[in-house]
Amino acid sequence: MIEKSKSISSFIQDHFSSFEAELAAEIKACGQIATFKADELMMDIGQKVEIIPLIVSGSVKVFREDEDDHELFLYYLAEGEACAITMICSAREGYSKIKAIPEEDTTVIAVPISKLDEWMIKYKTWYYFVMDTYQDRFEELLKVVDGIAFHRMDERLIEYLEKNTEASQRKVVQKTHQQIAQELNSSREVITRLLKKLEQRGVVKVNRNQIELLS
Repeated sequence: MIEKSKSISSFIQDHFSSFEAELAAEIKACGQIATFKADELMMDIGQKVEIIPLIVSGSVKVFREDEDDHELFLYYLAEGEACAITMICSAREGYSKIKAIPEEDTTVIAVPISKLDEWMIKYKTWYYFVMDTYQDRFEELLKVVDGIAFHRMDERLIEYLEKNTEASQRKVVQKTHQQIAQELNSSREVITRLLKKLEQRGVVKVNRNQIELLS
């Protein structure tokens, strides 16, 4: 799980260059580089939150899941980001309310959760990073609520594809229709029908187990 091919200092310089030198030194001292394979469970609902994962490569899907395995997609995490819900859960109760699974092989700097509040007081850049993280994820969650309450499924599907390609920095979404249906809490038949309509409109190109976003 621990990967040493690149130093924590290099990762901070590449993705968290705004952090003060003193903060970077503390992260280097207490953090660990961890790698997760694509589709490996990174965080589960009810799991004790012990680290803050700072994403330095790859992308992570964050979602909710009920007892019947119905999924509700929330947002993606990309390089230079962290999970606000993980931070909130750890500060309040210490147990995760979400599931997180890497979409591709992903590397993080794992920082002890005990540092969250301490650094909020000591370092302005950490304070602003956490506040920005809360705001960004809150806005993402509002979009999810708006999508469920006000948007048609085809609009939600397009937005889902756009978020996926933005997180992976690729124009191709490598998922089955069933996987997309689960994440949007729909049925495979509905997703297949909508993708066919989007393909006819020139918005996507549908291939086996992948969808290419054209516009």
